[in-house]
Amino acid sequence: MQKEFAASIEQMNKTSVDAMKRLGEIQLRSMERLAEQQLAVTSSVLDQGVKQLRALAGSKDVTSVMESQTTYFTELNAQVMDSAKTTADILAGTKTELTEWVEAGVKAASETPLGKAVAAASPKKKSA
Repeated sequence: MQKEFAASIEQMNKTSVDAMKRLGEIQLRSMERLAEQQLAVTSSVLDQGVKQLRALAGSKDVTSVMESQTTYFTELNAQVMDSAKTTADILAGTKTELTEWVEAGVKAASETPLGKAVAAASPKKKSA
């Protein structure tokens, strides 16, 4: 009995450690994707800013300044919208991974001797 209990505790510990490693991997991947995306956006915004400054420096009149500003802000708006969509996609992917992680954890917990004992002791739902 003690050997079974010790083996059960050992298995639960291993399962917990594996689950935490998986969670860490999910979080790391998510943060890496977000950081890469933000770095690309920052680089692009800086490049556009330099391009805009050069265009403004070469402007001869107010009309060309306004046209340049309109183009700049239109491109910037498109980039911000694209960045927001990319960020939302990354976060949605992370949510899916985390949901799968939780479901796997619940399934693993329910398959342990303790989980089976809890399930056996739980009142059964009556079907309608």
